[in-house]
Amino acid sequence: MKKITVCLMAALFAALMITAAFADPAPELRGTWRGPVLVQTTGEFRESKCAFVIDVQNDRMFTGYKLWFTKNNVLAKEKFSGIFDDGQLYFAEGNDGYGFGYLTDKQAMTINYLEHGSAAKALYYTLKRVHFTTGFVEIDKDGDNILMTAEITTHYPLNAERIMKEADANGDGKLTKKEWEAWKKANDFKE
Repeated sequence: MKKITVCLMAALFAALMITAAFADPAPELRGTWRGPVLVQTTGEFRESKCAFVIDVQNDRMFTGYKLWFTKNNVLAKEKFSGIFDDGQLYFAEGNDGYGFGYLTDKQAMTINYLEHGSAAKALYYTLKRVHFTTGFVEIDKDGDNILMTAEITTHYPLNAERIMKEADANGDGKLTKKEWEAWKKANDFKE
């Protein structure tokens, strides 16, 4: 009886470990995402541009702010909070409405935003992560051909942790030019 119990406990433990290993981790969302937005109100349709800046992420939850141009071409800003769950993005913005979206790939997302009330709005955002255009040599200020997190933070403060985590292939806490270039190529970034 003890052998059966031990075997069942081992099988249960193995099943839990396998489930945990295949759990969908939250992707790194911090950074600036920008692109066009289509705006439909009860009285008009227009196109504009916007940016979402996700500056804080705690596992699946994140916060930041959105910048966009009003119909009078004035830059506006609004804070948001959000959740990533099972491939979906959920945004709560100010007092107005909610956004629902998904990542279309590692560097792009779409968001549908709905606002109720007498000035009902529907918005459709197509956003791409801002590309990292600063070259290795520009970031490597001390010229030692190694990038440290502090050097990356100078150029990409919202993304330094993510860059280091994704690009540091050998896990030594430093990036060589080869690791930097491989990471940029894998993420389809252009110098």
